[in-house]
Amino acid sequence: MFKRSSKYNNASNGLQRIQQNLVQQRRLLNIVQSCLSEELATHCLHVTLHKNKVTLFTNSSIWASKLTYMRPVILKTLSDQFSDTVHALKVKVLINQTATHLKKPKKLSNKALNILSNSNSSAPNDKLSTSMSKLITTLKKNKLCD
Repeated sequence: MFKRSSKYNNASNGLQRIQQNLVQQRRLLNIVQSCLSEELATHCLHVTLHKNKVTLFTNSSIWASKLTYMRPVILKTLSDQFSDTVHALKVKVLINQTATHLKKPKKLSNKALNILSNSNSSAPNDKLSTSMSKLITTLKKNKLCD
């Protein structure tokens, strides 16, 4: 009984620490964005602080280089907001890896579907033949053929 309650307390404390960390990161982002032009601020995606070193994340290398030129302003603004001096600023690019050009599957012609159907020998014990029959049925059902 005691082990479970302490386990849940630790999980609760862990979640609180994570939430506090996220709140601090949002606050840092707001501080950084406030000292920049609106155009630059919109490209600041996330800010982290670890051992008086700030990491600023942006969405492209062009904006990263522009933000690097703003390093003194950003460091001064952050140092003014906190009791400790912020020593370093690192700018990193977050790469968005979403597929923008997904290829559509090629439509299967009726001729190709007929060849598949005729070449498939549906033996009840043959797993490959059973799978092929299911594939042919699905292709016909989904109207992937012309």
